[in-house]
Amino acid sequence: MAEDFLTIYAKDFLQANFNLKLTVPIQTNNRLRSTLGRFVVTRSGKPLRIELSARLLNYGTDDVILGVLRHELLHYAFFVQGKNYQDGDPVFEEELKRYRAPSTRTLKVGKYYQYRCIQCKQTGETNVKRIVEKPHEYRSNCCHSPIEIIGEQIYRGFI
Repeated sequence: MAEDFLTIYAKDFLQANFNLKLTVPIQTNNRLRSTLGRFVVTRSGKPLRIELSARLLNYGTDDVILGVLRHELLHYAFFVQGKNYQDGDPVFEEELKRYRAPSTRTLKVGKYYQYRCIQCKQTGETNVKRIVEKPHEYRSNCCHSPIEIIGEQIYRGFI
């Protein structure tokens, strides 16, 4: 999904629901690993940008991408209005539900690798690519035994 389309969607969403103008750019960030998006504020307390992870844009469905964007736009709208814009705030979480935006850490998006403990056969998964390249450097959490890679799975997110 192109940044131009996301920007138009964001402007329309903010205008229709909050009567606000979007004053920050929406950008792709290839370095975001543990989060799908973020709203960035300067040290002096001014809104700076909204970032979406490249992983989200590459693997997420359109509905998931727009849901994450709505989540970040709610952070932006609450910030501009002087409300508590932090994840976990009850009012913020209610607005997420109202606008069908996913709560933090409820989506799984990207390529994950399945591995198995050689000793007890317990399985797990990770999105750390290095584990596939050098599995001999890793041990299982269960027995601290060597692991073997048994597959990979692509998650597109679920809402």
